[in-house]
Amino acid sequence: MPFDHESVNHSVKECVREQAHANGMESHWAMMKRGHEGIYHKMSPKHLDRYVQEFAGRHNIRNQDTIDQMKGTVAGMVGKRLLHRELVADNGPSNGLAPGAR
Repeated sequence: MPFDHESVNHSVKECVREQAHANGMESHWAMMKRGHEGIYHKMSPKHLDRYVQEFAGRHNIRNQDTIDQMKGTVAGMVGKRLLHRELVADNGPSNGLAPGAR
């Protein structure tokens, strides 16, 4: 889903311009931090992209009713499968970078 990107110019003390502000990103990172401290306790670099995607998804549906959130989650699971052996497979360096990346 494409999103319009807007920005504010903090260097000239601009905090908000119409719908553009930093509060949304601050909210996203705060939600991810609470998830780290309260749910996962550790986020490995190998799977960091999965955690970020999960919390970005949570952030994007935060204004929906709970039942709508659940329906969307279940609909997104249709036809997808992640086996434990694939999740824990040695598919790259432990630092989470793709093979050959620095």
